Formats: sequence, C-alpha cells, structure tokens
Amino acid sequence: MPLTPALADAHATLRRGARFLGSGHCAVEGRYRAKVIGNGLRELDRFLNVLIGEVARSCGIALKRRQDNTANRLRSLRAAMAAADTDYARLRAFGRTRECLFHCAGVVGRGDARGGVMLTTGWRDAAGLRRVPVGDELIVSAGDIADACTYYEALAGQLLAEGALYMAARKQVPRARGPRERDGRTDFGGAQWFAA
Repeated sequence: MPLTPALADAHATLRRGARFLGSGHCAVEGRYRAKVIGNGLRELDRFLNVLIGEVARSCGIALKRRQDNTANRLRSLRAAMAAADTDYARLRAFGRTRECLFHCAGVVGRGDARGGVMLTTGWRDAAGLRRVPVGDELIVSAGDIADACTYYEALAGQLLAEGALYMAARKQVPRARGPRERDGRTDFGGAQWFAA
C-alpha cells in the first residue's frame, strides 16, 4: 500500500496522541479528571477515524463520507477488505466509556442497552471487557489510560498492515479478459480489419 503523505500524517498523529495521553503528562486530579480522560479518549477515537478514512482512500475503497462512529466505520472498511473485525465490541465499549467520563463525570448513569444495569468499558479484565454497575463510579487508573493508548496505537499499526495485505492481494488477482479478447489482442469475430 502506498504510504501517501495524508496516510503517514494520520498514522503519526494517532501515535503522537496515544503516546502523549499514555505518558501521564496530562494527568489531572480533582473534579475535571474524568472529563479530561474522556476528552483524551475522544481525541484518540477521532484520530483513528481519520486513519481509517485514509487507509480506505489508499486502498481505493469508498466509505461514507461522514461516518463519525469509529467502530461502524472500521467495520465497513474491514467488510470491504474481507477482513475479520475483532475490534467492534471494544471500540463501542470505549465509546460508551468516554461518554460516561466526559458527560457524567465518570458516574455510570445507564447500561449498554436501554434498561441495562451494567456498562461495559473498553478495558479488559480476567473475564473479558470490564463491566461497571449503573450508579457506580467508573474508576480509571493511569495503567488503564496507558492500556487504552497501547490498544489504539496497535490497532493503527494493524490497520496499515491489513491495508497492505489488501493491496497486495488486489495486485495478484489476474485481470479478467473480456469475452472478445484473446492472447492480449482483440478478436473481431473472425474478421481482421487490419494486418497483424
């Protein structure tokens, strides 16, 4: 896959954002901590969304022009590339997590689904993705932030690799010949209109 300037910029931006957020330089304590973390996760998600668009453009895949839900956009890209989408549930969970942090100061106000009593976060524990009951506070450690940043950065690298595999596979597919093409020359139905 050709590494266009726009694709290289999108990848570098996500990497810089993930490394900055994961470094702890933006550690905030007090009443705005949850909002700052939620905003940081929102920025990573936006950077990933832009990268998905650039990978699609580099691969010649048309995606919806304005698809803000990153999990859905990644799902669309991977479907077009016939690649497995193993990140959908985790990206959706990170989406709910960041909205809870940003808008509700980290207090879980609703579950995953209407009437649900648990919120699935984007962070893993021994049982899978960590879940927090409605009414509880979503506690985010520095390790959790670093884990999210590592995940987004790894996903960015994986996307570039998937795009490269997709492009390599497209180049290896032999071009189908037209019904009237034979040996690289056009067949005019038995009658040659010009000398060979």
